[in-house]
Amino acid sequence: MFPRLIKRGALAGGLILGMEAAYALLRPAPELPEFDPSGEFGDPALPTLRVVVLGDSSVTAPGVGGPDEIWVRIVCRRLSQHRHVLLHSLAVGGSRARTVVETQLEEAVRLDPDLVLISIGANDVIHGVTMRRFERDLDTIVSTLAATGALVFQSGVGDLGTIPRLHPPLRGLMTRRSLAYHQAHRRVAERHGATVVEHRFDDRDLWLRDRSLWSEDLFHVSASGHARWAEITWKTIEPAVAGLDG
Repeated sequence: MFPRLIKRGALAGGLILGMEAAYALLRPAPELPEFDPSGEFGDPALPTLRVVVLGDSSVTAPGVGGPDEIWVRIVCRRLSQHRHVLLHSLAVGGSRARTVVETQLEEAVRLDPDLVLISIGANDVIHGVTMRRFERDLDTIVSTLAATGALVFQSGVGDLGTIPRLHPPLRGLMTRRSLAYHQAHRRVAERHGATVVEHRFDDRDLWLRDRSLWSEDLFHVSASGHARWAEITWKTIEPAVAGLDG
């Protein structure tokens, strides 16, 4: 009798937490413009580096003032000090890993990239995509792009428990759930020789207390947040790209 009641109570508690999480993360918010960071950087006389980015609103960046404030564009400007960089963004806000497989992956291969950035996973977590499905789709993305010979970098999944819309106990729930999906990124990267950018482990306390890192919708990051993402991404990418020069 008591075990049955405990089980029912746990299921009910989990359902309530899930409903609260969905409300907190998906409730209406100010509509913010999104941007395409694609562009050309550096002297055309320099060796060309073709960069392709796939993903979601972490790339289209609602919450910044313009494309120059997006993390991937900041990284490409740094790369352009010694290269002619062609950046193609295929990202679409709201995308999940399955969306990338269906609508972005084929074009990414056609562009014949030297370097690929994959920023996906948060929407899979939020919308309840199963871990098995997410990892399978991510494996398809990374294995396909690694087979082109490009350097492949994955975003991992950030600590969604730091999103300002959330409050305890949802913070803890989303921190744990997003970590599980981040670990899926690591497993896929290890299988295919890709690299995960560990921005998830940036200063958690700072992300929790500093609202300037977040946009007015309290969900997407601001220009200041993108600047931090860019710095962490650059520290991961720079040594690998230096190796391309022999």
